[in-house]
Amino acid sequence: MSEPTPTGPGYCPYLGLKQNRAIRFSSPTPEHRCYVGGEPVEIPVDQSAFCLSRNHVQCPLYMGLTLPSIPAPSSATGAAPAAPGGLRGWLRTLSPRDRAIYALMLGMLAIIILVYAIAGWQALTGGAPITGAPSPTTAVAPATATAAPSPEPTPTATATPPPPTPTALPTSAPSPQPTPSPTPEPLIIAPSAIPTQPTDTATVAPSPTTGATAAPSPTAQPVQPSPTATAGAASPAPPTAAPPATPRPPAPTAAPAVQRQRLWLYFGDATGTLFVPVQRLVPVEDRKVATAAIGALIEGPRNGLERLIDPQARLLSITVNNGLATVNFDRPPHLNGDPRGLQSIVLTLTHFETINRVQFQVNGRNIGVNGSGPIGRPVVNPLNPDNLPVDYAVTEFLPTYYLANDDYHTIRIIRMVPKTRQVAEGTVRALLEGPGIYEYAVQRTIPPGTELRSISINQGVVRVDFSARFAEASNRNAAVRTLVESLTTLPGVTGVQIFVEGRSLAEWWGEPYGRVYPKPLINPEG
Repeated sequence: MSEPTPTGPGYCPYLGLKQNRAIRFSSPTPEHRCYVGGEPVEIPVDQSAFCLSRNHVQCPLYMGLTLPSIPAPSSATGAAPAAPGGLRGWLRTLSPRDRAIYALMLGMLAIIILVYAIAGWQALTGGAPITGAPSPTTAVAPATATAAPSPEPTPTATATPPPPTPTALPTSAPSPQPTPSPTPEPLIIAPSAIPTQPTDTATVAPSPTTGATAAPSPTAQPVQPSPTATAGAASPAPPTAAPPATPRPPAPTAAPAVQRQRLWLYFGDATGTLFVPVQRLVPVEDRKVATAAIGALIEGPRNGLERLIDPQARLLSITVNNGLATVNFDRPPHLNGDPRGLQSIVLTLTHFETINRVQFQVNGRNIGVNGSGPIGRPVVNPLNPDNLPVDYAVTEFLPTYYLANDDYHTIRIIRMVPKTRQVAEGTVRALLEGPGIYEYAVQRTIPPGTELRSISINQGVVRVDFSARFAEASNRNAAVRTLVESLTTLPGVTGVQIFVEGRSLAEWWGEPYGRVYPKPLINPEG
C-alpha cells in the first residue's frame, strides 16, 4: 500500500462525492461521501466540524477516535425552518470562498463582453477610434517647424471605466470559433506524486561548458579590382574569386533539466524472502520519474540488499494511461524468472498516484505472473495469521516496521486484522505482538511484555503511553525508530510522542527522547 500524501488544512483527503470522488466542494452537501476504506460510505459526523475544517485530522473514520454524534436539528415547532428559495436563498447556501469565485467569473465575463463590443464597434466604423482620438491623417509641417513626438498613452488605475451593459454583437462582426481539441493520447511518463521531503529536491543546472559555442558567421566578400589600373592595359584585370563560404554550425541543443528526487525503491533482504523499501535520491531528467525509478532498480541495491532485476535489461518504452503503466523491456527484467523482480517494479511504480497496475512487455509482447495480464500492487510482506481475505471492506492492513537482522534496514510487514476504526491503536498492538512467522528475518526492538496503557491523537500527533517494560529496551534508538515509522505511515499522522507510566520518555532515558518525533525517511540513501 502506498503512503498517501496528507492534504493541507481545509478539508479531509478522503472527502469526495458519491458520483465522482475527484469532485469536492468547500461547503457541506448531502452528496459527500468518505473514501477512507476505498468505497464511499455515509459521513456520520458534522462535515463543517471535521471533513471541511482544520479538525479533519481528528476524524474518527480513519484516526481511531470516539465517534461523535450529530444532534438532529430542532426548532420550537418541531420542524426545521425552510431555506429561502430563489437566487437569494441559493447565495446564502454558498460559502464566502464560493461567492468570491462566482464574482470573479462574472467579472471575467463582463470583461470578455466589453472586448467583443469594442472589436465589433471598430469593425463597423472601419477601424476608427471610439472616442475623441486624433485623426490618422498627418498634416505636413513647415520645414522650419520642429515636430514634437507625441507621447504614448499610459494606462492609469483611476481612469478605468465601469464595464458597459452587455449588448448583442453586430451581425457583421465575425464570431470566434472554438478550436477543436486534439484527441488525448496516453501520457508518456507519470507525474511525480511521491512522498519526498522538500529539502531533498535540488535542481542541477547544466554546466555552461557543456554546450557548444556558436562560431561567428564568416563574411565572404569578393575582392574588388585595384582602382589604379594601367592606362595602356587592353582590359581591366578580372576580380579574384571569392573563397567558398563556411557552413554555419548547428545551434547547440539545450541540455535536459535534471533534478534529484527521492524515490521509493524495493529490493530483497539478506534472507531472500522479504521486500525492503528504500528512499533513494535519484537524478530525474525532464520529470521522467517512472523511467528514473526503473533505471535505479536496474542499477541495483546498496548496503547488502538483494538484486531482483537483471542488470543487462534495458527499458525500451513506458506509457501510462488510465492508471495502467505499460513497460516494455528488451528481455525479461526479473532475474532467473523470480516473480519478486516483477513485483518490485510494481511496488515501485504504484507509489505514483497515477499508476495502480503495471503491464510488462518484452519487445512488445505481454508477459506477467501466472499469465500475461497486468499486475496490481501486491501486499508488502503480509502477515495474516487469521487467513483474512485480501478485501479492504472487511480487512484492515496495518503497517508495522521491524529492524532487519543486518541492524541497519527496517522492513515493513503488513499485519492483516479484521476491519477496525481504531487504526492507530491496532498498529501499536500489532507491533507489540511481534513479527510472527518472520522472526527469522527481523528483530523485536520493543521488549516482550510491554503493555499499551493509552493512546490518543491531537492535531496529527500520536501520544503513546506504555508500561514500564518499554523503558528496558536494549536498543533504544531502534525501539523508537520502529514505533515512529509504523505510526507515521498512517494518513494524517505527523508526529509521535512517547510516554512511560504516564511520564515523558525523557524522564527515563534523557532529554532527547522527550520530543515529538516527526515523520522520518525510510532507509534513506543519498
